[in-house]
Amino acid sequence: MSSLFPRSLSQPVPANPAQTDPLTSRRASPALTSVASGAPGMLFKFVSDDKGFGHFTYANDGALKVLGLSPRALCTQPKRFLDLVLEEERGSLFETMEASRSSGMEWNWEGRIRVPGWSDIKWINLRATPRKLTDGRMVWDGLVQNISLAKRREASMASARDQIATLAAHQERAREDERLRLARELHDDVGGNLAGLKMQLSMLMAALPAELRDTLGSQADALNALVDRTIDSTRRISANLRPPTLELGLIAALEWYLDDYSKRTGIQVSFHGPADDFELAEYRSIGIFRICQEALNNVCKHSGAATADVTLTLDHGTLCLQVRDTGHGFDQGDPTRSDAFGLRGMFERANALGGTLQIHSSPGGGTRVELKMERVV
Repeated sequence: MSSLFPRSLSQPVPANPAQTDPLTSRRASPALTSVASGAPGMLFKFVSDDKGFGHFTYANDGALKVLGLSPRALCTQPKRFLDLVLEEERGSLFETMEASRSSGMEWNWEGRIRVPGWSDIKWINLRATPRKLTDGRMVWDGLVQNISLAKRREASMASARDQIATLAAHQERAREDERLRLARELHDDVGGNLAGLKMQLSMLMAALPAELRDTLGSQADALNALVDRTIDSTRRISANLRPPTLELGLIAALEWYLDDYSKRTGIQVSFHGPADDFELAEYRSIGIFRICQEALNNVCKHSGAATADVTLTLDHGTLCLQVRDTGHGFDQGDPTRSDAFGLRGMFERANALGGTLQIHSSPGGGTRVELKMERVV
């Protein structure tokens, strides 16, 4: 922020110290007064030394609107400003001032104030540019604005995001419950019916006279083969809906899936994980498994890679899952990618699990998907 106040002003010092600059012993010009009156907040000049917080030497009429103090009161009784600042915010006020003093960079502070007579707490933002005086003191020219409305909007948006994340997590758990129900019905009902059908078909063929068995033998063999293929499909669909190995632990489920994935796609996947499985909440195990599944689906569909690598580590309660490939890679700034929704789904799932997801990729440089979750066990 460039200086808002000229070094040399041209008129005699008025009686009102709030409208003067004691550092130059000049009164603000009409042009400056006009600019100050239209400022979106409180324009000020503030001087500090090593003996304390410091004092205001100039403030425009915005002081009354922003701080509930007249310019004269602010300049003649500097402690009143500190009295407005909530006690828990004063530390950061001094820290940012000292950082500006030592670095010569802009003083930028946001904090809360409570003004007597106002019904609520306000958020203000202070921004000022420092310059050092010949006597060693530091002076700041700056602006204080009321940012309460922006903070309320920010809090409202954060609350909305939290609600959306909670809803997304609830919906994902509901989907997983539905997948589990369907997997069990496929396995128990459909699988059981198919097994019964195969048995009844065998009994029927055994009960037929020999001359009919010779005539219908090829049709019976075809029906048996069809039933076997349907049983295999049912088992595969059921396992994709909910891998039964998840009940044995996350590592067992990943090992089963990676072996099946390599057989189906021809992409060789190496797995590096702890020697022993570990206890995880069921929803966490399912979420981590789904993220790995989606990442490898993207490898198959988009990367063109012949190999991939999956690494799972657990160090002092922090779990890290990495899925890497040496494929085409992609431009992460391209929102039109065909797998953009899949990537977004992984981010949302990671957020619902309380973790963070990072994707590193570049055209021709392969892709690395990394999930981190703290305090999982």
